[in-house]
Amino acid sequence: MVIDTSALLAVFFNQKLGPWALDQIQAHADDLQMSTVNYAEVLILAEDRQAKSAEEIRESLEASSIRLVAPTPQHAELAAYARLRYPLNLGDCFAYALAKEQECSLLTLDRDFRKTGLHLLLPPRT
Repeated sequence: MVIDTSALLAVFFNQKLGPWALDQIQAHADDLQMSTVNYAEVLILAEDRQAKSAEEIRESLEASSIRLVAPTPQHAELAAYARLRYPLNLGDCFAYALAKEQECSLLTLDRDFRKTGLHLLLPPRT
């Protein structure tokens, strides 16, 4: 399963859907992977929004079981396709590319992914 930036940020920033995201992360801990593009996005947003906690967030991610996957040329091509076809930002395009290439589910809070045809693990509507 690929994890999108939005799920991690919900946990780290104690957002409303943070507990749901944490439950999913724990339930799928042995099978989580993330593009290093999304990892960079998490680090940037952590530093920007919670500079005092940014180092702790980085250490937590590095100690986690999430496998970080560097983008390949195929990921770049899939990301470009996604950007031109769907309303996704650059980070989302690389989460899409990794999930598409791996033919696996995407754990996300971002409902923009619904149009992509990926199998999504989204929180229930509240």
